[in-house]
Formats: sequence, structure tokens, C-alpha cells
Amino acid sequence: MDGPEPPGDPLGVLHDDRPEPERVAALRRLADLAAGAGPGALNRYAAGLLAAGRREEAEQVWAQLVAGRPDMVVARFNLATCLVAGGDVEACARVLRACLEGAPPGSREWQLAERRLDDLAEAGDDAERQNRMLRLRVAALRERVALGLAEPGDFKRLARALYGQMHVADSGVTGRDMLEAARLAYAAEPEDPEALEALVLGLLVAGTERELSEALRKLEKVAPHSRALGLARTMRTDPEFEEAARARRDTMREVMRRAVAGDRAAEDELRAESQKFAGNFEYRVALLFAAYRRGDHAETRRLADALAAEPAADHHVHFHIAQFYWFLGEHERSRHHFALAHQTAATEGDREDAREALRTVGAGTPEELGLE
Repeated sequence: MDGPEPPGDPLGVLHDDRPEPERVAALRRLADLAAGAGPGALNRYAAGLLAAGRREEAEQVWAQLVAGRPDMVVARFNLATCLVAGGDVEACARVLRACLEGAPPGSREWQLAERRLDDLAEAGDDAERQNRMLRLRVAALRERVALGLAEPGDFKRLARALYGQMHVADSGVTGRDMLEAARLAYAAEPEDPEALEALVLGLLVAGTERELSEALRKLEKVAPHSRALGLARTMRTDPEFEEAARARRDTMREVMRRAVAGDRAAEDELRAESQKFAGNFEYRVALLFAAYRRGDHAETRRLADALAAEPAADHHVHFHIAQFYWFLGEHERSRHHFALAHQTAATEGDREDAREALRTVGAGTPEELGLE
């Protein structure tokens, strides 16, 4: 992306098929070099993030770099490459058009941006063909499963295909879909490391912490150098990853706040994220608030019912859907979930919150429900 790298360079390590500890060390080295350094080092760090499979973080770094240095053409082109790798063709085209408009007509940068835009148009056609093939593959594999004709390998292929579709805009495929296929793959071949890797990936996007920890322990025994294991370790221990995760949490909190306040674009964004990460109950509870605030009681009930059916529903879920069920007139279901909120509470403070909410909405007294 920014010229050839000398042997032994950390960015070169990330582009090679090297053991995971070396890749982690190389990325950390790039982060250290970028700290307090100029835009060139930051550009290389973003390239390292992309090579390490952390595309969203790379996109954030390049976007910040472009905002601070709009004259840095290589950063703009790298951002465009990163965006198209994530499937955001429109955003990539916007960046390239900005390059085209900001460069002198006929200059090297102008010509490169024009060529990239032409390539993007062709790539868009190719990507759409690939997406169609992927959809057909998913449909065929699902049909084999439904008819009872699937072989063990079909479940792994289905999980991989759904994982690919999950990152395609408007595919309708969610993290939960991928996780369900991964569960089938693992159930069919519990001794197969690839099936266990698929399960770990599914749990990373849509599972619970308890299930994920158990699957990671198993994967560490049978495939200690697994890329999925390395990804999970990075998510849990890398300070740069944690910083990016914290920034994402802050961004999503703002999206949730806007959605609840009535911003329909924010609600649409939140809905898309909750479909990708169905195990994130905070997103789904915020959607409940948004739907109820705009008076869509049918959608509120649908969302509450979906949360109520979650085997892993926790205190946070039961506490909120109990109140929504009461406001929707589902009084017995409301009391049932107030009792579950009390039962699943981790602290006495949480239990008192459940008792207080029960009194506040008028659903009865803690004594009547045996919550004292």
C-alpha cells in the first residue's frame, strides 16, 4: 500500500504467513512506532491493522489521518482500499471522487483516482456476481440441511458462506444465522478443529461469554495456533484493540441515544448492528425503547418476544421487557419477567431495582410475587 517493505519489517511480518505470536508482536511494534510520530508511521500502522484482519480499526485510523492531512494522497487511496475491502463501495467511491476533485487534472494522482474509479465500477459488477453466487450457495446448502441430505462438511461450508454474507450490506444474514450453522457444524464433527473454529467465530459475534470461554478452552487444546484463537486473544488482551473497542462502544452509545430520541436513521443503523451482533442485548433493548417511543406497539411486542425467547437472557433483558410487557397490557408475562429479573440479578442493588420497578408500574408488590 505504501511501497515495498524491507525484510524483517513488522509490516512485512504481517503480510507473511507467520505464527500468531510474531504477528501480534509486529502489530504492537507498529503501534509503538506510530505513537507520537508523523503521518507516515500512522499510515503504516493502519496498513498493519488491515493486514492483521482488523479492517474496521484500520479504516478509523485512515479516516482520522485523512481528516488531519487531506493532502496526504496515499492515505486517501489506502482508506479507499480499506472501504472497498469492507464492502462499502459507495464510501470508497466518495473518497476516490474527492481525490479526483482535489488533484490537478491530468496529474499522476488525478489519473490514478480515475483508474481506481473505473476499476471500482468493474469490481462492483464482479462483487455483485460473487454475492449472487454466495447467496445461491447458501440457499443450496440450506436446502440440503432442510431435506436431511447434508453431509458433515456441508455445515462448515454453510457457516463460512453465512459469515461472508453477514458482512454484505442488505444480505439479511445475521450473526445469529452464522452461529446456528456453526453449532450444526460442531455437532456434526466435534473433533474437527475447523468446526470448532467456526463455532468460536460464531460465538464471537453472537454468543455469550460463558459459551465462548468454553469453546476457546477446547480450541486451545486442539489447535493452539488457530487464527480464530489468535483473534479472540487479541480482542481480550491487545490494548490497541481495547481502545478501538472502547471508541466503538462510545459510538454505539451515541447511536442508541439518538435512536431512542427518535432519529430514524440511527434506529436503522442500530437495527443493522443488532442483527449482526444478536448476542448484544443492550442494542436490542435500545430498539425496544425506540419502537415504543414512536408508538409502534406491534414492533415493540415483536422485539420483546424475541428477547424473551433468548435462553441467555440476563437481568438487564428481563428487567426491561417486564416493564414493556406491562405497558403493552401483557400483565402476566410482565410479572413473570419481573420475577426472572429478580432471580437473575447479580447484586442486591439489582434485586432492589426489580422490586422498585414492580411497584412503580403497578404490577403488584414484591411480597405477592415472592421477591422479598
